[in-house]
Amino acid sequence: MAGSISSSLGAVSLVARAELRTRWRGLVALGLMLGLVGGVVLGTVAVADRTVTAYARLGAAIGVADAQVLLPAAHATVFEKVATMPGVTASWTPVSWIAQINTPAVRFVSLSGGPDHPPGLAEPVVVAGRAPRADAADEILVGEPAAVDLGVRVGDEVILRLLLAQEIARFSEGFGQPDGGFARVRVVGIARAPTWAEPVTDLVVTPAFARAHAADVSARGVFVRLRSTDPASRDAFTAALTAAYAADPYTSPLDGLLRPEPAFPTSGVDPTVRAAQVVLLVGLVVFGVVVGLGGLLVVSQGLLRHHGNRRHVQRIERALGMTLAERAVARVLAGAVGAAAAGVAGAAVALASGLLEPLGSQARFEPTPGFRPPWAVALGGGAVLALLFMAMTAGAAALVARPRRAVPPLPSGGHAPLGRWPAVLAGIGLAWRGPRSAGGVRTTATVVGLGLAVVAIVTTVTFQASLQRLVDTPERYGLTSDLTIVDAREPDVAELVADRRVAALDVVTTVPVTFGDDAGPLQLLSVEHRKGQMPVETVAGRPAARLGEIAVQPRTADRLGIGVGDTVSVRPVSGPPVPLRVTGIVVSRGDADDPLGEGGVVVPGQLRALATGTQPFVNAYLLATPDRADFLFRELSSRLEVHGTPTPPEIRNLGDLLMLPEVLALVLAAVGAAAVVHVLLATGRRHGRDLAVLTVLGATPGQVRATLAVAALATVLPAVVVGVPVGLGVARVVWWEVATSTGVGGDVAVPVALLLMIGPGLVAGSLLAAAIPAARAVRTPPAAMLAAE
Repeated sequence: MAGSISSSLGAVSLVARAELRTRWRGLVALGLMLGLVGGVVLGTVAVADRTVTAYARLGAAIGVADAQVLLPAAHATVFEKVATMPGVTASWTPVSWIAQINTPAVRFVSLSGGPDHPPGLAEPVVVAGRAPRADAADEILVGEPAAVDLGVRVGDEVILRLLLAQEIARFSEGFGQPDGGFARVRVVGIARAPTWAEPVTDLVVTPAFARAHAADVSARGVFVRLRSTDPASRDAFTAALTAAYAADPYTSPLDGLLRPEPAFPTSGVDPTVRAAQVVLLVGLVVFGVVVGLGGLLVVSQGLLRHHGNRRHVQRIERALGMTLAERAVARVLAGAVGAAAAGVAGAAVALASGLLEPLGSQARFEPTPGFRPPWAVALGGGAVLALLFMAMTAGAAALVARPRRAVPPLPSGGHAPLGRWPAVLAGIGLAWRGPRSAGGVRTTATVVGLGLAVVAIVTTVTFQASLQRLVDTPERYGLTSDLTIVDAREPDVAELVADRRVAALDVVTTVPVTFGDDAGPLQLLSVEHRKGQMPVETVAGRPAARLGEIAVQPRTADRLGIGVGDTVSVRPVSGPPVPLRVTGIVVSRGDADDPLGEGGVVVPGQLRALATGTQPFVNAYLLATPDRADFLFRELSSRLEVHGTPTPPEIRNLGDLLMLPEVLALVLAAVGAAAVVHVLLATGRRHGRDLAVLTVLGATPGQVRATLAVAALATVLPAVVVGVPVGLGVARVVWWEVATSTGVGGDVAVPVALLLMIGPGLVAGSLLAAAIPAARAVRTPPAAMLAAE
């Protein structure tokens, strides 16, 4: 028994060494090919992980607060009680200011800072420069969005004129020049955070700055870490904060603007960020799967050819007494060089993917820009690729070693009604009657795979068309103006209405309210058309037209389950709730900082009735006559706070995805085309005997070509007929989810011209691919083909 085992091992070792000595180059080449393809797939996994986790990793890096709010600084007793409120384990209450900054246009920025900052709580990540020194009153850290908006860089000096609390409260009325302190500061760093909404400010100052300008403090932020973030703990903290605020004896001019209504950043991911993450993840997964399957097909066919070329050697080995398992093991041992090449190449490519930062909009959330080596993916994936190559080698060797099966003949009868079209019958028979020998690909699997590729391509191009239409059409996300006048005053509005360079002007008034049982404050706005009328993007129904009506924005409608015809209870800051009937779903913007698609729109009279206990915000949106927007901006910005119409961050997030569908569609098209060519070439090779028989029976070269053309059409047309409508259906579902979470209309843009090209393009490509085996079949003498069989 021992001698038999020793003899078997010796035979396996001899065959393995012979294979390795004579054929190692081919094995290494195939291993490198698998390694490169597998490395791309592993790199895709690493990039997908870095992309999807960027937001969460940035939140963890800065220590996002569980609850945060901005309150008037005059309520000193409230801030003294924060640390002892229910569930609070850590807290920070920095002081805050509003300042006018010395830019060519009038700009106001928020800044905050102060001592006793607990580590790991609300600390923006420095991505350029350095953090300010605590004892340097002239050093500041600037948030990335503010740095872009103001055009400042590390090393720049800016002048700040601080506003007093009473001046901030009179924003909408005007207050002249700020009466607070004066500060000349230098930008020493640029910071990154998941969001820069209050109380996270544009500029972060030092404790030394806070001491120097303590007399001008207007507000204070509240950042807390809670023991638990469940709804009960959040409600308990909110109740304690509200009670402390109500019991505080002090008053402030900002009481109507800043309310004790905390936000809870860790309670969930921003829906727009989530939508971008899902789109990027799906795109990367499809890309990785398509590339991986295509690579596996190529390498497996290569291994089959590699071992098939020496089929006669295996017959000799079988005659000498080696079993099928022993022959396969010998070739697996020889394939170790290819496995090593696959593992090393795959790990190297995966490791290099660490140079790629998160894709699209998620790049702005990366807490550690630069090289981030995915060691686990590279090392683990390299090992998997090596094992996969060994398994594929064993499978290919075993398949080649099996005796060939006879190919069944083409059907010859029972088709009298179609007897006039022998090429049609023969072509359909070739397409749907493939043998199951090694290397054969069943047509059903081919059609299903090609159909899935068509579905993916149609979904991708339709999504890309819908995304492009959204980005190129600002009115679809509620922006139809050229300029925004912040805190617009009535004299300025009247002057602009009389200006001939102004084509249209809307005055938008906003107040915070609560819808139904929803605990979070939302913005309720009204639009007054003072000149002309800018369009309102209506998703469903119609805008509100009278008292007692409201049009709800898309994200709010989806989140609260509100539809046209429903009644929603709207509760103002003070006073009883008011029931309003929903007349439509619309997209409108009250302020650039408001979340897109949240809140509702009512008529001005209804808004005035609900503006109790708070001071409304008033902005004017201006549409200039052709070629006059720049002139108006330069003239107005010297005395008013004027902004160009900003693209909402939600749209910027989606706009960053525009290249992904295009690249994905091209990859899918290339892989699909390669699959069609491969299948048709394989069909010609597998059915060489059938074509030779047809020729012997009198088929002309034209009929042989027609037979293969029909086989190509029988393979491609079912995939097109099923794939196009299914792809459109999938695209509608995907776009609806993305659009609703973003806050815009969910109707899909169908690229009719492009879709009409898919079917004819695939048909034409398949006919061209079928011409290659047809030409070979016509040139090959039937006797030579039949003799080979």
